[in-house]
Amino acid sequence: FQEVVLSNITEEVILRGTWKYADVVLKDVVIVKSNFKAGSGDYQDCADIRDDQFGIFYGVRVGEYLNKSPFHGGDYFTLEEAKEYASKVCSGLEWL
Repeated sequence: FQEVVLSNITEEVILRGTWKYADVVLKDVVIVKSNFKAGSGDYQDCADIRDDQFGIFYGVRVGEYLNKSPFHGGDYFTLEEAKEYASKVCSGLEWL
């Protein structure tokens, strides 16, 4: 068990975009650079998925972005991986 001190977690917006959900509703898509990746906490997962990690990660946030917003599309090791995921999930995504 590793205790995480939330005040040590940082996020910086790297890239913003928009996409139309169901071709009607305009949604924000943000990629943030963070020093923290939350683990699943599931004892059946391997350690690199189960445990919280500190390092450099790129998180995809879909919807209105607020610092440390819980609604997201995962955390990735590179900006390119995060952009690729966002583009697959949010068809018609346009980066600003």
